[in-house]
Amino acid sequence: MNFENFQMCTDSIPTILGLFDLSVAPSLLFYAYIPIAVFLFLISLYVLIKDNYSLISKVSFSISIVYLLYISDEIFLWISTPAELVYFGWSLLILLRSLIAVMIVNFMYIFIHKHTHLLLSVATAIILLPIIFLLPTSLNVSGFDIDYCEGINGLLWNYLYFIEFVSIVFIIAHTINRFTQSKKLVNQYIKQEILLSIACVFLILFFSLSTIYGNLTLTYDINLIGPVGMLIFITTLSYLIVKYKAFNIKLAGAQALVFALWFLVGSLLFVAKSPTTRVISGITLLITSVAGYLLVRSVKHEIQQREKIQELAENLAQANIHLKELDRMKSEFVSIASHQLRSPLTSIRGYASMLKEGTYGKMPQTAIPVLENIAESSHFMAQSVEDYLNVSRIEAGNMKYELSDFSIKEQAEKITDELRQVAIKKGLALLFRSDISGSGRIHADIGKVRQVLMNLIDNSMKYTPKGSIDVLVHDDPKKKRVTVSIVDTGIGMDTHTVGEVFEKFVRAKNANCVNVTGTGLGLYVAKKMVDEMKGVIWAESDGPNKGSRFHLEFPEI
Repeated sequence: MNFENFQMCTDSIPTILGLFDLSVAPSLLFYAYIPIAVFLFLISLYVLIKDNYSLISKVSFSISIVYLLYISDEIFLWISTPAELVYFGWSLLILLRSLIAVMIVNFMYIFIHKHTHLLLSVATAIILLPIIFLLPTSLNVSGFDIDYCEGINGLLWNYLYFIEFVSIVFIIAHTINRFTQSKKLVNQYIKQEILLSIACVFLILFFSLSTIYGNLTLTYDINLIGPVGMLIFITTLSYLIVKYKAFNIKLAGAQALVFALWFLVGSLLFVAKSPTTRVISGITLLITSVAGYLLVRSVKHEIQQREKIQELAENLAQANIHLKELDRMKSEFVSIASHQLRSPLTSIRGYASMLKEGTYGKMPQTAIPVLENIAESSHFMAQSVEDYLNVSRIEAGNMKYELSDFSIKEQAEKITDELRQVAIKKGLALLFRSDISGSGRIHADIGKVRQVLMNLIDNSMKYTPKGSIDVLVHDDPKKKRVTVSIVDTGIGMDTHTVGEVFEKFVRAKNANCVNVTGTGLGLYVAKKMVDEMKGVIWAESDGPNKGSRFHLEFPEI
C-alpha cells in the first residue's frame, strides 16, 4: 500500500510498515492496556462457554469485545504516524466509550434481575443515537493538532461525560433501592450486587476522570490509569465467581485470578529494560506459577468436597421427606387399626363380664379365673389401643381439649377410690392425702387430667410388687401452683431412665421383671397432654429398687 499521500505527524517517525512508531509510546502503554484487555476477553469467553451462553454471559462477552476494540484504538492512536489514521481512530473513541458505559449499565441490571428491561434497552438505544449520527462531524472531533498528533475533542464529548454521569447515578440509585429492600432479599445476593455496583462505578469513573483531567492539563499519559477501573471490574467478577459461584461457575474464578497474575507478571518481562528487573520478574513469575497451581488445586479439592457434602445433604433431605411420609402412613395405619380393634375388644370385655356375673347362666367355679383373665387381658389390650390412638391424634395434631375449671383434689381423690380395689387385689395399699390451703382448682380438660392421673397411678401399681402407693395433693399459695404427687415403693429407676421415661417406647431396664405388658406409651401420652394444658409433669427416683415419685403440677386459679 502507498502511504506517500498521507500527512505524517511531526512528533514521530514511521518505522513499522511506514505507519507506526513504537518509540513515541509510553513505556507502560502495552503493560497497562494489553494484559487487562486480553484477560477480560479470555475470562468473558470462558464464562460464555461455561455458563451455557446465558444472557448475562453474552453481555459480559460483548463488553470484552468493545473494550478490546477501545484498547486497540487507544494503542493505535499512540503509535500511528499518518495524521489521517489518527484522526479516524480519534473519532471512534467516543462511540466505543459510550458503548462501554451503557453496556455496563445493562450488565448490572441483568446480573441483578436475570433478565433485560424493555424500557432500559430503548433508553440505551435513544441515548446512543446522537453519538452515532454526529460521529463524523466536527462536534465529535473539532480539529487536529499535527504537531502533537492529537485530535481536538468537540462538544459531543460533553454529551459522553453526561452519559457516563447518568450511568453512574443509575447504578448507585438502583443499588440503594435494592439495599432498602434487603429484608426481602437473600443477604448474599445483596452483597454481590453492592460489590458489582461499586466495580461498575469505578470502571466508568476511572475512564471519565482520566480523560477529563488529561484534556484539562494536556497530560495525556494520565489515560494510562483508565484501565485500572477495568482491572477492578475484572477482579470483582473473579471474586464473585469464587465466593458466590456467580455465573454458575465454580472453579473459573480461581483459575482466572491465577491466570491474571501469570499474565500481568509475565508481561513485565517485555517492558522491563534492566537485566535485574527481568531476573526479579522471572523469579516472581516462577513463584506465582507454583503458588497459583497450588491455589487452583486446593480450590478444586474444596469444591469437590463441597459438592459431595451438598449431594449428601440433598440425599438426606430426600430421605427425611420419605421418612416423614412413612411416619405419616404409619400413624394413619395405627389410627385405622386401633379404631378397628377397639370395638371387638369392648365386646370381649362386655361378654366376659356378663358371663362372670351369670347373665347367661351360672358358670362353673373353675371358669371364673379364666373369665377374669379374659377381662383383664382385653382391658390391657383396650388400654394399649387407646394409647396408640392418642399417640396418633397427638402426632397428627388432632387431639382436642375442652378446658374448664374444676378441683383437681376432688378428681384425684375419686380416682384413688376407684382404683383402690384393684390395688387391694394386688396386695398394695393405695392411700390418698391432701394438704391444700388454696382452692385446689385448675383450668384444664377434666377428662384428660383424669386420664393422666389414672395412667400415673396405674403405672405405679404395675411396677410396685409390694408396699404402698401414696397420692398426695398439695399446693403453694405464693406461687399459685397445685401439685399431685404419686409416690410408690416400686422398682424405681436409674438416672438415665428418669431423664427419658416420658419418651416414646421407653421403659426402665428392670421393668420386664415386674410387668411384661407395658408399651412405653402411657407416660409419653400423659406428658404431651399435660404440656398442651400448660401443666408440668416430671419423675424422680432415688435409684433402682428405691421407689419412684411422679409429679403433676398446674397453675391454681
